[in-house]
Amino acid sequence: MEDTPITRPLVVVTNREPYVDERTRRGIRVLPNAGGVVSALDPLLRKMGGDWVAWGSGSADRQTAPGGIRPVPLKDPRYRLHRIYLSPDEVQGYYNRYANQGLWPLSHMLIERARFSRQAWSVYRSVNLKFARKVAREGAADALIFSHDYQLALFPSLLRQLRPELAIAHFWHIPWPTFTVLRLCPQYQEILRGLLGADVLGFQTDDDVEAFLTSVERTFRHVLVDRTTQQVQWQGRTVQVTAFPISVDIEEIERLAQSPRVTRFAHGIRRRLASGGQQLGISVERADYTKGIIPRLEALREFFTRYPHRRGQVNFLQIVVPTRSEVNAYRTLFRQVEEETERLNREFGTADWKPVLTVRRSVDRTRLTGLFRAADFALVSSLFDGMNLVAKEFVSSQIEGRGVLLLSETAGASQELDAALSVNPWDPEGFAATLEQALSLPAEERIRRMQAMQKQIHGHTLFDWVTAILIALEAASEHYVRT
Repeated sequence: MEDTPITRPLVVVTNREPYVDERTRRGIRVLPNAGGVVSALDPLLRKMGGDWVAWGSGSADRQTAPGGIRPVPLKDPRYRLHRIYLSPDEVQGYYNRYANQGLWPLSHMLIERARFSRQAWSVYRSVNLKFARKVAREGAADALIFSHDYQLALFPSLLRQLRPELAIAHFWHIPWPTFTVLRLCPQYQEILRGLLGADVLGFQTDDDVEAFLTSVERTFRHVLVDRTTQQVQWQGRTVQVTAFPISVDIEEIERLAQSPRVTRFAHGIRRRLASGGQQLGISVERADYTKGIIPRLEALREFFTRYPHRRGQVNFLQIVVPTRSEVNAYRTLFRQVEEETERLNREFGTADWKPVLTVRRSVDRTRLTGLFRAADFALVSSLFDGMNLVAKEFVSSQIEGRGVLLLSETAGASQELDAALSVNPWDPEGFAATLEQALSLPAEERIRRMQAMQKQIHGHTLFDWVTAILIALEAASEHYVRT
């Protein structure tokens, strides 16, 4: 973890906890939660101390957190994890229904999938209030509060009401919808008021910032919005709204990619799936309809139809991780992915070759880095994405520079990784043509593109993201006196 100029106490607030304690036959297992936020903030809190407030979802979470507080790590505590326990009804209303069946599809412009209900909204608000009350009890007067994402959209305002002196930053990780789409949420005004309780509001891209400022202007016509400074004057306070693109720890990924274990694994994968002139492609995502998995399979069918000489020469490995299995739409999608993959393999496969190989589970960090290092190309074809860290992880793992990144133009990462080959997930013919272009690129062109993207990520790391937001919060908190 790099040095940070932040000296004030830090309280991180997320829906997902950094560590889950699960009860197994062999005792309690500590499972780290993967993801960019945990990767950035866990080492920061281990270094400087502080508090992390999150939903305690593990089967042994209560056992390892007497009084709701779990030291992290257990044997040599560096910070405190405060767990909020939710009932099954709260999980259903707050998380499954309002957040994931309402705000998630709406923010990804998939309005036909969005479902809202007043009952789920009531639960969503009550759980946000639980988080706010917990932080209000635990946060020091000079603490910096760093909350996250669409599950906690009401948290900043609710905490502001309880502890008006606290400095609050909130980061919205997913796309911010246009105002026309946002208004389809029955509670959109309350969502905006909730977020405007923060001092600093962070988004992934300038487009998201612009869309949010437009939403505020159109909803609250008396409120002053300064487009030049990207500030909103709200209830006697200045709210700073800024793009802070999230990133990855590229130096750590490069170290892992060069390790003997990953090197052996990557070489073994290439012997199996990329020998004799074959090329290996990869994709990694949750079984989520925003990730464009079905359109990508349609593009691959178009590719093998239009370029028959590639049959038997391209092996594509898709890692599809089951997610939110309690939500019917996700279970249905997972079955559709399996059916479409089987159909594609029947259509083009032979006795000794399948065009698409599927891994139906999560893959640990070491093996994933090895797969990224071994691949000749990666397909990141999300329909919409706030950022998409898979794209940056693939680039960071490519220490030989052989790989080509094909990146959806509607993913936030496309605004930074402009040396990737751009694809439109809704254009199967164009997607297929771009894949053929990628496979035909000479080695020196592949290396040039990859090095350009790696330079970009080295200049904007995960820790730069954390530090920039917290510095902005410290600065914003000094601009007014709270009463």
